[in-house]
Amino acid sequence: MNRRSIHVDGFSHENPVPAASRIGDLVATGAVHGGGRGSDPGEFPADFGDQAAAMFDRVAAILAAAGGSLDDALKFSLRLSAAEHRAELNRQWCTLFPDAESRPARQVSIGTTQPHILVQCEVLAVIAGNGGDDA
Repeated sequence: MNRRSIHVDGFSHENPVPAASRIGDLVATGAVHGGGRGSDPGEFPADFGDQAAAMFDRVAAILAAAGGSLDDALKFSLRLSAAEHRAELNRQWCTLFPDAESRPARQVSIGTTQPHILVQCEVLAVIAGNGGDDA
């Protein structure tokens, strides 16, 4: 099987890794946050809700670049900087996935990789179709 790196405009990692990788129908992201390129603190909103909204938008863009959408997300692994952000996370989650019978699995832990990163996630998605080999 061929592996294909997924990149999106306006987002990159500090390390030499893509936003996501696809093999066949499976897409796995790296860490996705709600800031700009890399982890420059100046490119991150100070508000948790703003970072979460930007993160979810970025996940949607990554999945679109891989040939899918948020409907293809199977599991989110999320990291919050503090437990008190869970209520806002849940509010945005229910807005993105309003059907309780069709939501991705989710795991939340406390602790992000940098103090100014208030939320980040990794996503596993299943995107049926060309397997990414023709894109």
